[in-house]
Amino acid sequence: MTDPIRTVEQFLARLGEDGGFGSAVREWFTPKTVYENIGMSRSTGIDEAMAIVTQFEEGFGARSIRVETTAIAADGNKVLTERIDHLVNAAGETMASIPLMGIFELDGGRITAWRDYFDTRGFGG
Repeated sequence: MTDPIRTVEQFLARLGEDGGFGSAVREWFTPKTVYENIGMSRSTGIDEAMAIVTQFEEGFGARSIRVETTAIAADGNKVLTERIDHLVNAAGETMASIPLMGIFELDGGRITAWRDYFDTRGFGG
């Protein structure tokens, strides 16, 4: 059995690589994964999530997300995170830093749900 916290930590670490957001979605999401930025976007499955990734990369000009995890805890297959997500452009510059809370639900080492809660005012949400 895979450790849910370790899986989420690996997923979040991948986001920090150039183009890692899409790579992480393809590796850890399932065809039924629900990914939601509360108040902004919601997708089901890999293809819909990849559309959000593309919008994120093209719309914001972000190439990666450097995740600073300030707290992480698990209850069975659910992993709660308190994080600061730093959006990084192609030049390696931090464009924005977003404090947030998130929850991941896992099954068999795959992410079946991911919801992030944060202040969307700066994003038009």
